[in-house]
Amino acid sequence: MKRVEKLKWGILGCAAIAEKAFIPAILKSDQAELLGLASRHPKKARFWAEKFGFKKAYGSYEELLSDPEIEAVYNPLPNHLHHPYSIEALRSGKHVLCEKPLALTAAEVEEMFAEAEKNKRLLMEAFMYRFHPQLVRTEELLRAGVIGEPRLVRSAFTFIFDRDRYNYRWFPEMGGGALYDVGCYTINAARLVFQAEPDEIIARAHLDETTGVDLTTSLLCLFSGHRQALLTCSFELEFQSSLEISGTEGRIYLGRAFSAKNFETEIQLTRGQKTELIKFEPADQFLLMIDHFCLAARGITKPRLNYQDSRGNAVVIEKSLRLIRPLN
Repeated sequence: MKRVEKLKWGILGCAAIAEKAFIPAILKSDQAELLGLASRHPKKARFWAEKFGFKKAYGSYEELLSDPEIEAVYNPLPNHLHHPYSIEALRSGKHVLCEKPLALTAAEVEEMFAEAEKNKRLLMEAFMYRFHPQLVRTEELLRAGVIGEPRLVRSAFTFIFDRDRYNYRWFPEMGGGALYDVGCYTINAARLVFQAEPDEIIARAHLDETTGVDLTTSLLCLFSGHRQALLTCSFELEFQSSLEISGTEGRIYLGRAFSAKNFETEIQLTRGQKTELIKFEPADQFLLMIDHFCLAARGITKPRLNYQDSRGNAVVIEKSLRLIRPLN
């Protein structure tokens, strides 16, 4: 990989994903340097700085964004804060890698990318699974026509969510629920496979009686050419992270399509009733994403995820939520 001057990063907030995945990855990167982290609780920011060895701890998000030394920002804040703080970061001249979902609505996505273009900065949604070698290889197989024309996608991302009721995922107005949290992966994967947007969506869900967030949601997305995607996400089912693509001449199956960090993975490629296993060593998909982002921010490579990726996902989520949530 081409070596360039390291991109200097700051992190907004002390999210679990930052602690468990992003920070360990960026500390290994040859393309990035983590300068600091901002928290509404200054003591916590200082504790993280000491724990991970970066030099700056900010007592507010605004303080980090006003630091001219910071070139790029990772935004893993609760979902409803992705839009305002990413906008503020872009206006401050920072490149932004924002956790999924990029925003709660397609209109917010449009505003964010308009701000990125206005300020000539990179904005990218952090779908880390897109950088894992197994997914890159899957895309190559599809482009080569190895399974013929893809006609059916089946994908599930489910887990038992047992966090306390103060977690933002329990609040609809904060972008809570399974669809925003993990369903977005299955939607992104289906749109990636078909290289298209669904013409029709049928949605069913089990909603939490207390909070109103979706606990389990299933979508049937109908694409042109009689192509279909069956997508399920859940906060109340045993762990699944699967992607199955059936074509006119074969099938591809990934058992750990989305949550694959540090696991040995494989693609099951089935053609003519025979299955071939394509195996992959453990890979840090967060590190691969960070390195890619740094090169894209420097203009050395084209960003793998763009406006169409993020807006298309937001449109599907918005339409699905209107179908599953009762009108107030």
